[in-house]
Amino acid sequence: MRKRYYAVLAGLVVAAAGIGVPAAATAGEQQAESERQSCQRAFDRAVWEDMDSYNKRDEARYRAIIHKNMVTVGRKGNLYIGYDANVEPVVKEQFTLPYEWSMPWTVTHTVVENCAMGFAILDAYYKVPSQNINRHYTISLTLVREHGKWQVIKDTVTDVLP
Repeated sequence: MRKRYYAVLAGLVVAAAGIGVPAAATAGEQQAESERQSCQRAFDRAVWEDMDSYNKRDEARYRAIIHKNMVTVGRKGNLYIGYDANVEPVVKEQFTLPYEWSMPWTVTHTVVENCAMGFAILDAYYKVPSQNINRHYTISLTLVREHGKWQVIKDTVTDVLP
């Protein structure tokens, strides 16, 4: 009986001290986590929207996901600054090319900060089967969230060498 009493007493002391007993999340912590997850999902959706609209040559969707101050650093170091410098060549040249091309991608890493900005690293391939082109890229997309909407503000494309 004494052993059981001391074991219960020791358990109460440990619990009172908070040792090894995780505290239940407060309502505020649960709300913050729910908002963080919602923000992450919206960010992930925006990354998908950018790449999907590009692959499907959907001009309206592509224009909508690009930020007015977009900057691109191309795979050869070429620099495009501003909305028109980024969007117009894509919709006027790449979206109208006569051959079938695609850019399958996989997101390998994301970071979202304070639901205001984030970046995604993508492993991507630019493929043109009719021309035997299969270029491997690492793409880094930086997005900002303004007025509740995520948009791509920076795109860096880097060749992955064999």
